[in-house]
Amino acid sequence: MPKQILTVLFTAAIACLFVAGCSKSAVVDHIGYVCPVNRFTTETFAYSTTTITFAQATDYKGKTQTLQMLINQPSADTLARRPLIIYCHGGGFTSGARNDAWPNKFCQSFAKRGYVTASIDYRLGIGPNGDEDVIEAQVRAVQDAKAAVRYFKQTAVEQGNPYRIDTAQIFIAGEASGGIIALQMGYLTSPTELSSITDHDLLSSLNGLEGIPTSIYSSRITGVISLSGAILDPNWLTNQSLPVIMVHGSKDASIPYISGIANPYTSTPLYGSYAIDSVAVSQKINASLYTFKGAGATPFIGSTTYADSTIKYVSTQLYGLIDCERLGKH
Repeated sequence: MPKQILTVLFTAAIACLFVAGCSKSAVVDHIGYVCPVNRFTTETFAYSTTTITFAQATDYKGKTQTLQMLINQPSADTLARRPLIIYCHGGGFTSGARNDAWPNKFCQSFAKRGYVTASIDYRLGIGPNGDEDVIEAQVRAVQDAKAAVRYFKQTAVEQGNPYRIDTAQIFIAGEASGGIIALQMGYLTSPTELSSITDHDLLSSLNGLEGIPTSIYSSRITGVISLSGAILDPNWLTNQSLPVIMVHGSKDASIPYISGIANPYTSTPLYGSYAIDSVAVSQKINASLYTFKGAGATPFIGSTTYADSTIKYVSTQLYGLIDCERLGKH
């Protein structure tokens, strides 16, 4: 990253850190159509949960893995179509599960607000060859998240849209390594971009960014929600039509708030939420960041206060991105 950008990041970061909880970006303006009263901002629904299989894929040891997701839907809901949040758990690409406590809390809270949510499996495990194998694990995880998006778009077309998804309003979310997945899925769009970080042949061996040769269904998403996440290269932030919502603790020692090398990487730097927000704003990307001053890694997991603040902030920002006119009668 150019020195001028880093100077701006650190100068502005110092100003933000003096505030107990600070939002660098203004609340997103709502698009203008009036949503149902309290829809998407308040927990007003009961919800139901189902587990389904959405893909099979080969893990880093060459074994076939079945991938499942937990789908939460608002009950007694009259909307013809609902926006979808696909959630990726954290765990450093080696651990974690779709039914961990925090993914469940996040997904259930947004289902109660009227979203359909899906907490997904993705392939875990890292080979022995250092940072290159970490990047491979990250690519595999992104491929699985893309497969989840394609699953919903395919069932919408071929099975009569059983989850009543608005396929033009699909958001990808995650915490820690799950946030890394979400950001990479959103902003890494070309194999040549990844070649600035690692071997150009890596993607070829993994069947490209999508993980499959071809598909008639797109993995395109509408927005990114990154909780204590990071990106490998801020130069990937060029898509002005893809908004990003972020929450991060300023003293996160696991995933850097600004930039740094974080486990399981040993020499490859990561750029955290503050760096992403600063570059995104300069690129005219719709970005919003809430900082928990002095908080460490994923503070929303161990604290009800942080958890409630995180969900409230994300729901407020996300509400401004929802096109309710697309969702049908209510």
